[in-house]
Amino acid sequence: MINFDGKCFSSYKSVPEESLSCLNSLPIHTHHLIAFDGEISLLEAHYFSVMAALRRFRVEIPMHYTLDFFQEQTDLLNDFNKNPTDVQQLSLKFYRKKRPIKEAVEGSICFLMQAGLFPLENKTLDLTLYKDHYIFANDYSNLFQTNTSLRELGQVFAYENGFEVALLLNNHKRLVESTHGAVFLIQHDGIQTPALSEGTANTVIRNAFIQFLIKECEVQVVETEIAVFSIQQAQEVLLISSAYGFTHIGQFRKKKYEKERSVSLLFQFLNYLKNQL
Repeated sequence: MINFDGKCFSSYKSVPEESLSCLNSLPIHTHHLIAFDGEISLLEAHYFSVMAALRRFRVEIPMHYTLDFFQEQTDLLNDFNKNPTDVQQLSLKFYRKKRPIKEAVEGSICFLMQAGLFPLENKTLDLTLYKDHYIFANDYSNLFQTNTSLRELGQVFAYENGFEVALLLNNHKRLVESTHGAVFLIQHDGIQTPALSEGTANTVIRNAFIQFLIKECEVQVVETEIAVFSIQQAQEVLLISSAYGFTHIGQFRKKKYEKERSVSLLFQFLNYLKNQL
């Protein structure tokens, strides 16, 4: 079930051919959301994040893309589906309708929305380090779409070497993120996560988790530069993503990690997200 630019279809085959041609190119922006009983959590934060990204990609943003528009599109998709899950993962992708030309640089866009099941189980996976290519430490890397292909390469590398997840480094050889989302290193005295200046994807769920830790749990969170050796000094390693859910790391190299504290934090964070409707 998909919502393509405001109309719902049972499959890609049902989309008119003239509209389907937009999907031949890569999306200019990909955004993931979480919905509880059809209601998008952190809707306002998601809206402003989407609008900021679209402006940076130099496109013509339709006037009907209002704060409530994406909630209405979610409702439309769920009414069409007739069997929505309690906790949904929503994938929202934006495409140019036509390639930019000199006479029309900021072309019109369309969107594709898909709903799936948000992974609620707390997975424990083993970790490796992907060093074949690096993320550039600049604000263009803060856009999720920028390094999508590199994350996929890192994931393939992990699978080829018998692992499930890979860490990604920037051009200074410091920790940036993982193939399964933002990285949080849990210590006895606080939590560290790579700063946005390191090239980390600036996702809504990452920012929400940081605010949750600071305001609700009164935990000291430091956004900073993190060297590779610091990963093995952590007591627990937690990965957070709207696409993959919550992932605990069981082992990296010879270091084995605990997960008791992160399990407790994630249970509280899930309730926090439900209260942000």
